[in-house]
Amino acid sequence: MDIRAFLEHHDESMRITPLTAGSGVRVDGELDYRGMVAVMAALTAVRRDDGPPCLDLGGISFIDVESLRTLESAQRNGRAQIVSVSGWLHRVLVRTGWPKFGPYTVDMGANDTHVEESMAP
Repeated sequence: MDIRAFLEHHDESMRITPLTAGSGVRVDGELDYRGMVAVMAALTAVRRDDGPPCLDLGGISFIDVESLRTLESAQRNGRAQIVSVSGWLHRVLVRTGWPKFGPYTVDMGANDTHVEESMAP
């Protein structure tokens, strides 16, 4: 099986692309259960020996609760390290206090070059 099939996923609601620096993937768009299956497959494809692959959620505009649970479990079990979240997702995480991701950067989008460091939530 060609690994690029996992690392360059694109459908009507979500896009997965490999990170240009480091081992991992970036997710843009809406992340739901169907998309989460593709994200976990991509993370498995880029698994490395020196730590979990990086997951950049800087382009997320929607995420369902089941995907949040899956990401929390993946991070807790060393299958992913969330390195960036969108401004929208950061607000959801801060307001709900769940799940506990971090530290990560907050990607404010292409129109705003400001990036915050966060140890919270």
